Amino acid sequence: AVVSTQSTGDIGMKPVVAKKECDGFILNRLQYAVLQEGWRLIQDGVCDAKDIDTVMTAGLGIRWSFIGPFETAHLNAPDGMRDYAERYSAGIVRVSESFGRPRPFEGPTLDQVAGYLEGEMPVEKLGEVREWRDKVLKDMAIFRQNMPERPS
Repeated sequence: AVVSTQSTGDIGMKPVVAKKECDGFILNRLQYAVLQEGWRLIQDGVCDAKDIDTVMTAGLGIRWSFIGPFETAHLNAPDGMRDYAERYSAGIVRVSESFGRPRPFEGPTLDQVAGYLEGEMPVEKLGEVREWRDKVLKDMAIFRQNMPERPS
């Protein structure tokens, strides 16, 4: 088993043990899946980068900061995960099949995404924004330590 020993305890991250070797850390693999689909949606003209960031920070990110995607699915159907799979599996597979091959981060889509980000966070201010991010992560870790325990 492979254990990630990155120093992340100060921001409330917990190590997980990979059951077998795979290319990339589990966190990165999940992040890459979200980035790839966001990229695809932008490149296909469905939405822009700001919309993707908003969906994550005002939607999925809030939920996923204290309950994982499988736990979310379990709670999103009246009778839990098996019910969720029965209700939504066909639709999830249909949408997932439309994803296609991974797309490189280049060209006009890179110009669009980078332009949005550079407007929101100019490169010369990235250090300041990183400090803000790190402070918020530490504050969230403290908040999470004081959260009530989930009923089981």
